[in-house]
Amino acid sequence: MIRDDAGGISPMFIFIAGSVAFLLIVGAIIWFAIPGASARHHFVSPSGRVALDIGEQCGETCERRVIAETIAADGSRLRRGCRVELAETHPVLLNAFPLWAADEQTVEIVYADADGQGGKFPLNIAADCTQTE
Repeated sequence: MIRDDAGGISPMFIFIAGSVAFLLIVGAIIWFAIPGASARHHFVSPSGRVALDIGEQCGETCERRVIAETIAADGSRLRRGCRVELAETHPVLLNAFPLWAADEQTVEIVYADADGQGGKFPLNIAADCTQTE
């Protein structure tokens, strides 16, 4: 420990230790105050040409996002946002699985919430994924 001339703990050491403890407490409060995603999935088509990132975050309302990344024949990549038509106000995409069509242009996302209740929604990559980043 750092001691002053009188043999006690230095006021500077107390100030530094208190500042570090304060920053750690504030950081922990901020970390736990920011809500995390309710669900997050990454799916790749069997050929590897299409990848889907699915995210869901629910608070008072639910925000669901699907990003489709396609790889063209020349190797270029295109990321587009997709419309998701689910009206539920609780997390439903906790468990999800893609059912790819043979041409990989459409996919059905089968989903279930924490209680096992769910359904499926179709996603046409060309028609539903038109929002460019």
